[in-house]
Order: sequence, then C-alpha cells, then structure tokens
Amino acid sequence: MVLKSYFDGGNQADSQEYDVLSLAVMSGAQDLWIPFENDWNKVLLNHHAAYLHTTDAVARVGIYEGWTEPQRDRFLADCVRIAARHSARPNIANIRGKYGLFYAVVSFVLIDFVEFAKQHPEAPNNVNESCLRQALAEVLPWSFEQAACDQCHFFFDQGEPFYGHLKQLLESKKALKDATALRRISHYSESNMRCVPALQLADLYAWGQSHRHSKWKPDWLQSLLKTWFLWQWIDKTNLQQSDHKDQAIWSTWNLPKRARTR
Repeated sequence: MVLKSYFDGGNQADSQEYDVLSLAVMSGAQDLWIPFENDWNKVLLNHHAAYLHTTDAVARVGIYEGWTEPQRDRFLADCVRIAARHSARPNIANIRGKYGLFYAVVSFVLIDFVEFAKQHPEAPNNVNESCLRQALAEVLPWSFEQAACDQCHFFFDQGEPFYGHLKQLLESKKALKDATALRRISHYSESNMRCVPALQLADLYAWGQSHRHSKWKPDWLQSLLKTWFLWQWIDKTNLQQSDHKDQAIWSTWNLPKRARTR
C-alpha cells in the first residue's frame, strides 16, 4: 500500500522577519484522500474560492480581495471543520479514536535555533533541514507501524527548500544504507498547491501552528488548534533533545554544506 504525504511550510527561515518556522505534513492512504478532497472542494465551491492560501485569506488579499471579515472567517471555519472531520484520532480517556489522515507539524522558534547553533558548532545550523529531519522522523515510522504502507509518495509545495533537502538526502548512498526507512520513499515531487487540496490543508496547519501564540486568535484558529494533530514546538528548552543528537551520523553522509540560518 502507498502512503501519500503532503508537505508545506509556514513562514521563512529568517529570524529577523519571523518568530517561528513550521513544516506541516499531512499523510494518508489513497482511500482516505479521495473523500477528503470531495469535501474540501465542496467548501471551495460554496465559498466561490478557487483554493485556500491561508496567509492571503487572513489578510484578504489576492483572490480574497474584497471579502469581508465575516466572509473570510466563515470560509476558514468550514475548512477547519473538514480538516477535523478527516483527521485520525487516538484513543484518549473516554473518547474513542478513529481512523483518518495523520497530521503532524514541526515548529522551530527561530531566534532560539540561531542562538543554539552559534553556541554549538557541532549542531545543525540550517533550520529548514532540521524541520525536514523532524518531520521524516514522525512520518516514516508512522507509515509502516500505523498505516501499514510499504511505500511513501511525498509531495511538496513548489519553491520551498524542504524538497531540495530531501532530494539531496535520497541521493546519498550512505544515507540510504544507514537509514533504511528512507528506501520506502519511492516517489517525491513538487506540486502547485493551488491545485492540490492536501497541500492547502498542510498550508492551513503550518500557518495555524506558527500563530499558536498570536494575540489574535479567532474562533476558527482556536478550533484548528483543538483538532488532534501531532505537533512539536522546539525552542531553547528542548533544542538539545531534537535532531541534534543524530548529527554525528548525518555528518557522515556527505550532504552539501548548508547555509546558516540567520
């Protein structure tokens, strides 16, 4: 069986402009994506929106120019409702779990990452690569242990650096030898998020998690953050426990030198 995973980032790796960088990955087998896409496209049709791009929708620019705030909030609330409907949920207390799409978001507090890298020269210094590492560490074990999929197809939004990091990783014979789970990635490519509902879903979660601590938290955002998804918030309190512990083996894979995140 094939697992299809869709990756999209929130913000950019620049601590002078952004507080947080997030990478969201939405995963599921094909039989789960079809009903999700049907429901998502109905929402787009009902709101006369060609696609969801959360940053533009929140700011009411681009294809959302001229929308009122209530119109925008109703649209985003409906997108969150569909996201919650199709998400997997574990058994928690007296709440029964359900089979569904697996949502995971990795977020790094940028200034903390930059300062940690300065003080620890042996640690990774590129936050985009670190986001990808952490995301792979969640998705690859889940694909086999929970979803029972022996192949993974990964799709990235166009123009983001995460795809390039994965491509270089999979071109390393040493990485494929040491980390055998990487061999399950049998396809990876870039796609136009405007045409792919799953990437729009990833965009929604990446944006939402990046704004988790925002003072402006409308009802739809609060609802999004209450849906079940696996999330990692990495800051100065837990950077030592993130992927830095695996840096020794990664450094033997002869990957291209990364630009330092500023």
